[in-house]
Amino acid sequence: MTPMRSLARRRRPSAAMLFLAFLGLTGCGYLKLLRPSVLKQLNPRVVALVNELPRVDHPNDAIVARLFAQDGLSHAKMSKNGVMRDEIHVPPDQLIWEPAIVVMPRGGELELTFQNNDQAMHMALMPTNGGRALLELPMHHAGRVRIRLDEPGLYWFGCPVANHAGRGMLGLILVSGEVPTEARLDRPRQRRR
Repeated sequence: MTPMRSLARRRRPSAAMLFLAFLGLTGCGYLKLLRPSVLKQLNPRVVALVNELPRVDHPNDAIVARLFAQDGLSHAKMSKNGVMRDEIHVPPDQLIWEPAIVVMPRGGELELTFQNNDQAMHMALMPTNGGRALLELPMHHAGRVRIRLDEPGLYWFGCPVANHAGRGMLGLILVSGEVPTEARLDRPRQRRR
């Protein structure tokens, strides 16, 4: 066998291997992410979530990502008087909060304005230091609630009307910052199933 034939035989399998690798990659989920229909979904809200997830502890990051996928994420704005503010909407016929995740840069007071654009009445059952605050939201009305969350962590809120929370009307307030050493749980990492 001449050296040229030997070299030609080596090239054929590598071309076939490249073709098989290409076929394998076309079924790969990562390659599907490069489709234009997927790329157009990379809006500022998606980018905000991707930037925020590394700051969320491992057991909760999947939940936060799922919640965000429907309803979005927003950063509360600091006002001159030190109160953080944000706005949440209830879109018509969807049973969601938009955004569902509000990020506070630190603990303190948060004032949320809710706008109910739905044909149904809703309520916002909100966490606050040592208790809960309840805001009634008649259809096509707005309301405002001020809460105080002093410690870093994840705080859930929802609509307690007619199982709306169970159908997707859940929200999360993420208070950024370091948890004091004395408040940290000292336990081994839990195995996930």
